[in-house]
Amino acid sequence: MRAAIFGFLMMATGVQAASLQLCPHTEEAEGTAAAELVRPDGTRMRLLAGADPVPGCSRVELPVPADAIAAIHPLSSSAAQALGERILLQGPERDGKFNIGSATGSGGPAAPERAQPMPMLENLLRTLKPRVFGVEERVQVRLDGGRLHLQCRPGSLPAGVILAAPWYLPLARMELKLQADASGRFEVSMADAAGAAKESALRLGTIGAGRQAIALPHTGFDRAGWRSFSIACPPHAAELVLEDLRLAPQASQPAPRSAWVWDAKAWLAQPEAVLAQAAEKGVRTLFVSVPVSGDAVQDPQALAAFVRRAHAAGVAVWSVDGDPRMVLPDEHAKTVARARAYAAYNAGVEPDARLAGMQFDIEHYLLPGYELSASELDRHYTALARALQRAAQGLPLEFVVPFWWAGKAELMKGLAAAASAVNVMNYRTDPEQIRRFAVPFLDWGTVHGKKVRIALEAGPVDAEQQRRYARAQEGELWLVRVEQTPVLVLLKEARRNPLGPAFRLESQSVFDGSATSFHRDPSRLLNLLPELESVFAAWPAFSGIALHELK
Repeated sequence: MRAAIFGFLMMATGVQAASLQLCPHTEEAEGTAAAELVRPDGTRMRLLAGADPVPGCSRVELPVPADAIAAIHPLSSSAAQALGERILLQGPERDGKFNIGSATGSGGPAAPERAQPMPMLENLLRTLKPRVFGVEERVQVRLDGGRLHLQCRPGSLPAGVILAAPWYLPLARMELKLQADASGRFEVSMADAAGAAKESALRLGTIGAGRQAIALPHTGFDRAGWRSFSIACPPHAAELVLEDLRLAPQASQPAPRSAWVWDAKAWLAQPEAVLAQAAEKGVRTLFVSVPVSGDAVQDPQALAAFVRRAHAAGVAVWSVDGDPRMVLPDEHAKTVARARAYAAYNAGVEPDARLAGMQFDIEHYLLPGYELSASELDRHYTALARALQRAAQGLPLEFVVPFWWAGKAELMKGLAAAASAVNVMNYRTDPEQIRRFAVPFLDWGTVHGKKVRIALEAGPVDAEQQRRYARAQEGELWLVRVEQTPVLVLLKEARRNPLGPAFRLESQSVFDGSATSFHRDPSRLLNLLPELESVFAAWPAFSGIALHELK
């Protein structure tokens, strides 16, 4: 009723009220603000905010003028229910306008925390929690400033300290590196969940004074169930000062680097320049965009010539394709036809001209309104992966995935059945985050016998805004519905929402992309690569670091 009265008053003053309309994507209508969304069956829709009604569209009147609307963003029903009292909006600003990329509410159930891998190359003593064990009360322990002080009086029964944290051990060839000052030899062990339940532990070795390394066993221990390390006192009086304790990779040969060539004109027109840049950066695999016409490579002679030249330079060449819309059911046939084209090309050329594999970068979560149909689109993705595997005819098949898919168990299970490898967009610049986000995928590859590349970004990344809103009587952010679709409507100024809750802007901040990309400091990336490659080489699944947009 309030909306109708407000709309009447606006018309009476000569101002036309806005409407929110949900239309088939084929409509050519325009609005003050627009958004696209994809329904579970793959149908594309347009969400419009404006003044003029569009025939055939679902419509709800908004008691504001059309030019008061800054942006709109559709939500899933579950996301709308989880908004709670506060909302975090995040997205880029383009042409002076804020674009809502994501919306997160405070009212949903807290996501279960995933177990974290034991940190690598960091002093574990800064996080481990000590607990004394033994019945003779002959142990004194102090842990401060990342240093462990252990004093032992004489005694015949086992005693010492247990060091625990909520971690798991990665499936890599690892060792404990430590530095200690000691007046005796101390036995070091570790326990998994089964061992802890039986009060037993796996003996690792002994430590004394100086710098030492203790290799961790590959078998006979449940790494996912790691619970603690323990240090046992000798039977005589002794003292240990453990200065540093770190998890480190055992020395292994690093895998070669890879990079993308998204512009086919580059390798077609300037193959020497492309290969020279690869050599300069130590790249031994190139993912190149290959023009395809129908079900055949468009210029097989040119591709063969480039692959032969690359092969002679020690560089493997893979095809690469990428488009979020490939996931839609009506795009599957065309996508699979590309895979068949590469397989057919390989069948028709000599070994030194063959592609080493094919890669697909199908970031379907970038489809507008993905969250409304996420589970269905994920299933379409898995079905497409299986179809591409069949079409590849034995050619290695790699998929590019984001680092946050570590929490997508079903998708990763589907890829384990279809992919030869994954290439993880681990787009962070902090070394600790890069290592931590890579571990679940390197473990996944080790378990499933798949190869894993870790990709880092060096291209330009748009700055993003974060805006926080709190529920209020009047606000710049409204929640309304058109049909059964919840929609966030961002206004240019705070108003009362007669159609639902309103949220007022509390704070905002800007992130310049430096946490995501090395674009502003490529030399830092090049300096960091040897250390990362040394760490990741400890996993048998590691297939090298992939460099995106490194010039």
